Amino acid sequence: MSAVARQVAHHDARTLFERAWSHAVREGALRPDRREALLAEGTRGIRRIAGVLGSEHLREDLERAMRSMLGLVNLHLHKVSSGDLEAAARSLVDNGVLYHTKGASQAIKRVIATEIGEEFESLDDATRRGIEEQVVADWAFMPYAEFAHRERGADERRRRRGAALAIGALLDGRAPDPYYEPEQVILSALLVLGWSTQRAWVADLKGFERLLAAVREAPGRLAALPDRIPGPYRPIVEAVWREYSPGLLAAITDPRTPLHRLAAGDPVSNPLYDWLVVPDTALGEVDAAEANTTEHWLALTGGRTDEAHLLFTLLQGVLGLRLKLPLGVKPAETLLKKTCAERPDEHLLREWLDANAPHPYHDGLEALWDDFWDDREETLGEAPSAAACKAFAAEWLPVKP
Repeated sequence: MSAVARQVAHHDARTLFERAWSHAVREGALRPDRREALLAEGTRGIRRIAGVLGSEHLREDLERAMRSMLGLVNLHLHKVSSGDLEAAARSLVDNGVLYHTKGASQAIKRVIATEIGEEFESLDDATRRGIEEQVVADWAFMPYAEFAHRERGADERRRRRGAALAIGALLDGRAPDPYYEPEQVILSALLVLGWSTQRAWVADLKGFERLLAAVREAPGRLAALPDRIPGPYRPIVEAVWREYSPGLLAAITDPRTPLHRLAAGDPVSNPLYDWLVVPDTALGEVDAAEANTTEHWLALTGGRTDEAHLLFTLLQGVLGLRLKLPLGVKPAETLLKKTCAERPDEHLLREWLDANAPHPYHDGLEALWDDFWDDREETLGEAPSAAACKAFAAEWLPVKP
């Protein structure tokens, strides 16, 4: 018989739980009275799990629950024994069945909660019940190697979350919302610590744009981590910076992307929204405070936020107008009769907005654009009079009083 054939012949396909039980019986560690106690524990565990899966009174649910319980016991035996048969058998006899089902269940719940960015204890009842169903219906049948991989990932995520809280506490101002990933918090805090003169979270879009401009001007400034980072978290923060900073700095310094698009471009295509904490005002409205904009948009609009000037900015950009403000009667009439005689294709507006306007403004500006053209078609028609143009311009455009 070859070496491979001998390995196959001696391969034991039983689970660790099955082998540990047999080992304990064979070695005399599992006495009859203890065996009966473990079986009684198992029965109680099966009924509890059946209640989660469906009903403890249905045979099908009881059979599923039995397989689930054995899977949970097996997972936890692997966890506490590192796969050692004697250690697994000893733990099974000494601690019992419910100890291992509970241990596996708690470990799995912790992993699932961590993966969704929460602590299990802080979840609402409905979410907890959903996770408990996942534990017994899915995770109980997971190979231990896969579970161990997921658990290591969750442990690393918790460590990074702790590091994010620690580095975030170094900055003044409102801390980021908890839905941000710890890596986003760490990277954003490092940008502030390395490139900003103010040790505070960026509170508005203009501040975000200034921070990105400073990084673009001197991308190599953060050669070493700031001394203020707490010692226990430095290795974690260093690992995050080492992993993400090459791509982040490359995106910020790419000359092909205008700075205003990095600061306030479409989140779907803007990589910074995946890497950094974005100021709340970057998600605001078109008529928000001056801080909620970019230098580029301020230059285009002259800082005006009234509808007439915003609409003229759109017409200027999409149609290529070269008119001076405020509009006189004749220029306004010519604009409405000739230049705006036909509604432009919608894609021209979208392309211009993508290239120039902060993304949070797009919906409002598109609505303003549509309202203007709808009203122009309904009110003026194909051959409007001078008087009609004058009245319409007074309502919609920045005209001379």
